[in-house]
Amino acid sequence: MDKKLTCPFCGREVRIVVCDDEGNIHPDEYEDDPWSGLGYMLVHEEADGVQCPIATEPDEPLGRLIYDSREEAADIWNKRTPTS
Repeated sequence: MDKKLTCPFCGREVRIVVCDDEGNIHPDEYEDDPWSGLGYMLVHEEADGVQCPIATEPDEPLGRLIYDSREEAADIWNKRTPTS
């Protein structure tokens, strides 16, 4: 999987999760037998009870955009506007 930049607000990492075409999150094993489409979403979690300005609820995807591959999701995340 491609390396992802850390969050420009809190410095934490995002995760890429497996989902179906409707945005329902599944375990990674779903990739082996996707019965309702296959996609990937970015997830950014709060840590130590502190909510990042761009994080949603724990395990909720950022903006609920669905990407075709893990690489595409990482690439989009890494191409955001530079912070410095």
